[in-house]
Amino acid sequence: MEIYKTLFSIALPIALQQFLATSVNFIDTLMIGRLGEIAIASVGLSNQFFFFYNIVLFGLVSGGAIFFAQFWGKYDLNGISKSTALTVLFGLIISLPFFVLTLFFPALVMRFFSPDPNVITEGVKYLKIISFSFPIFSISMVFSFVLRSVHKAHIPMYVTIIELSSNVFLNYILIFGKLGFPRLGITGAAIATVISRIIGLVFLLLIMKIKDLPGRFNLKHIKMLNSTFVKRFLHYTLPTIANEFAWSLGFTMYSVIYAHMSTKVIAARNIMGTIEGFAWAFTFSLANAASVIIGNYLGAKKFDEAFHISKKIIILTEIVAIISAIATYIGTIFSINLFNVSEEVKNLVIISMAISLGFVPLKVYNGLNIVGFLRAGGDTRFSFLVEASTLWLLGVPLAAFGGLILKLSFPLVLLLTMTDEIAKSIILTLRFKSKKWIKNVVEGL
Repeated sequence: MEIYKTLFSIALPIALQQFLATSVNFIDTLMIGRLGEIAIASVGLSNQFFFFYNIVLFGLVSGGAIFFAQFWGKYDLNGISKSTALTVLFGLIISLPFFVLTLFFPALVMRFFSPDPNVITEGVKYLKIISFSFPIFSISMVFSFVLRSVHKAHIPMYVTIIELSSNVFLNYILIFGKLGFPRLGITGAAIATVISRIIGLVFLLLIMKIKDLPGRFNLKHIKMLNSTFVKRFLHYTLPTIANEFAWSLGFTMYSVIYAHMSTKVIAARNIMGTIEGFAWAFTFSLANAASVIIGNYLGAKKFDEAFHISKKIIILTEIVAIISAIATYIGTIFSINLFNVSEEVKNLVIISMAISLGFVPLKVYNGLNIVGFLRAGGDTRFSFLVEASTLWLLGVPLAAFGGLILKLSFPLVLLLTMTDEIAKSIILTLRFKSKKWIKNVVEGL
């Protein structure tokens, strides 16, 4: 029972944080949806580019979290600070090309996602402003993962509440021109996002400073970095970055395929993405919590305990996944009429959500293995090979063939994309049972 208490003490704050973020995204979509389908499509596709950045950054930070968690397992505070400093540095490097592209070449980015000139024009307005949030977001994500790894997940949750409350309020006054502010529409939504992310980062750093929490670093920790540490760090984090890059690029290609099917499909997919977040809120948090706990055990060289506990976590997570999928589909049926879209789009969402949510338990199982277990043990190269090969050899080609050549309906194309999850689950089961992923990566650092 003790392991479940620890798991939930980490997972619940992460889940609430994710749930709040999803709720705000839902509200944002409703607000922007009042501006019409073009607005939903343009902001949704703009956010696909941010999603791409977010996932690549997640690859880096979750790779860094291997070190955060294992150093905490052996209670090496200098090791945590060094890992944090290095992760922040690489996070800013990763954010640079995304910042440049969205600030100086936003039309080029939008044309990649959609051929619709109206969608491109509106999306450019949003992207140019959102560009300034990229480096801010990278720093926030690093420190949030550090705090999760040292069992302080409630602090990022509190900061998220402050950040997202600010975002909703600013969206309301800037999108619709309330309280004396001009009506800025999509531009207002972008400004609100940037300001709220600045607020979130400031609060996060202040709390860490006041409470003297692990993970803060200074020049001393940067000077402690040596070639051995950097090489070890890159050995495990580069595959996680490549993994998430390949995965996010694959899902970006899905968006491109859907965009070339029709604007109605884009609108349906964006609404689905907003609602689906509720199904992932708690299940994804369990994978993150599992990574922390297993990483702590591996850092302390408790290998048998790590494997035994991981099997218990799988059972619990699958139960939660099934409950989440059912609850989310019921919520979809009741909430679909809140969106200001055509009946055709609503029907697409209802049918497609049944398919998507039906595969949630399988997706969660795969995510738990890759993000929760294999990554915690530094088995990042294998994870990358599995993720990239199944997605790019099965999911993306079948979706392109079905959607662009055979001209199948959106629900059928969505069903084709699930083939990679089936293949992935078989491979990951064999790897998990082999125990080859169980290792300590911070020994001698």
